[in-house]
Amino acid sequence: MADEAVRHLKCDEHELGCGLCQQAGVECDRTNIRFRNGLSVPKEPKLAFPELDSWPQLLGRVRFHDETADITSLYSVEGHSAFIDETPDNVSGLLPNTNVANELDQHHFIAASHSPSTASSSLSTQLRSSRVRHPLSEREAILMRNFVENMALWADITDPQRHFETEVSVRAFKEPVLRYAIFAFSSRHLNRQDNSDATEALQHHNCCVQLLIPALSGPRDHITEDILAAVAILRQHEEMDGEDNQFHLTGTTHILNTVSTFGSSGGLGEAAAWLCLRQDIYISLTSQQPLRTNLHSFHHSGVFQRNDDFAWSSRMVFLLAKVVQSAFTDSAMTLGIQQEIEEWYSNKPDTFDPVRSAPRGPEPDRRFPTIWMLLPVHVIGIQYYHIAKILLALSEAPQASSAYESLRHSRLVEKHVRHHLLTVLGLAQSNSKAENTLFTARHSLVAWGWVLRDPLDQNAAESLLQAMNARTGWNMDALIQTLRAQWEEMEGDN
Repeated sequence: MADEAVRHLKCDEHELGCGLCQQAGVECDRTNIRFRNGLSVPKEPKLAFPELDSWPQLLGRVRFHDETADITSLYSVEGHSAFIDETPDNVSGLLPNTNVANELDQHHFIAASHSPSTASSSLSTQLRSSRVRHPLSEREAILMRNFVENMALWADITDPQRHFETEVSVRAFKEPVLRYAIFAFSSRHLNRQDNSDATEALQHHNCCVQLLIPALSGPRDHITEDILAAVAILRQHEEMDGEDNQFHLTGTTHILNTVSTFGSSGGLGEAAAWLCLRQDIYISLTSQQPLRTNLHSFHHSGVFQRNDDFAWSSRMVFLLAKVVQSAFTDSAMTLGIQQEIEEWYSNKPDTFDPVRSAPRGPEPDRRFPTIWMLLPVHVIGIQYYHIAKILLALSEAPQASSAYESLRHSRLVEKHVRHHLLTVLGLAQSNSKAENTLFTARHSLVAWGWVLRDPLDQNAAESLLQAMNARTGWNMDALIQTLRAQWEEMEGDN
């Protein structure tokens, strides 16, 4: 009776305390809050929700969050929270892989709340504890298979052990940083081919970056070959973007220059280092800027002791890096580098000779020479040789005694550049299995496409770029527009 009566007492608003409360022997609570059962219709019609209108449909899942623990305690069951779910399903709509969502959340907390050294130490502990094989969803299986069958082959072009195909893909089941890097790159590749939304690739990319930040901020001994491989894969992902900001190129060169042993460490670390060097060469060619990578880390690599075809192609990659380093700095091109280039070509194994070749012709579909090579590794070695020859020709100082001789020298250099460029393009067109050679052809057109003065050659170059776009998903529209503007300007000069 007492409890029920108290709940229904009405305050008489007496200043010193209401009489009803005094009679009941309870403290008078004058909190100015009234609760009513049911809903009251607002007196102002404009504030009432129209009866005929429909409620807006909610998109996605809805979660309610309590602002304070006190409010939660009012209706929570002892030992349990009303709306807080700690399982990975909480973030299934935000994270690509719900199986590792909780693991990623832990890494994100480490990156946000610890010092760099503590974060790296904690990250290593978390990664070790999470090295359990995670099953893949159907979509993730598609992304993984696409990487193994396509992009891993791009990375392994000069690697006889095929580390990215056979090792990175296996490690990715237990290494989240590799897994997210692969998913990001593979998703970008697939989405570019069917023009679908890039949100999926961005989500995977962000998950990978959240794991990389604390690792790269800590001591150098926390930078493992898995970290280098993941950054190299993200760099490939970044290259496919229309606006290449080169963020991950900065990351790879920083790692190689900080941990100089990767270039000659063998295994996945060295395989990733060679991939990073090729990426740096590409940027130097297209931007006409010096290399960022310190080449000393490669001096003790096993490729300089081996004589297999993969080692020979890797040596040509290294020689081109030396040429690029000299071409875009104040140092003059040394005679020694030129001799090394020619010695490589003269002493290369017979397997680097074309299995079939035919000169280019006047027909629109024969504007590039036909050069069939035995394997993709042979194509990349010969392509890099011809790019080195272009740089050597452009860096040769004219010995002109008159204006005529100077102009003659310029025309001769342009002729040499055009010859080697057409060979680079012909190698790419003639060896469809070696998709890397399409990238090399694309980079070469960025740097020297202006030398193609014949409209038939220009059309053939456009067709090659469009075929590359269709095959690899790499957008070529901006490059084609730039080349057209250059060709139009050169035609105006003529």
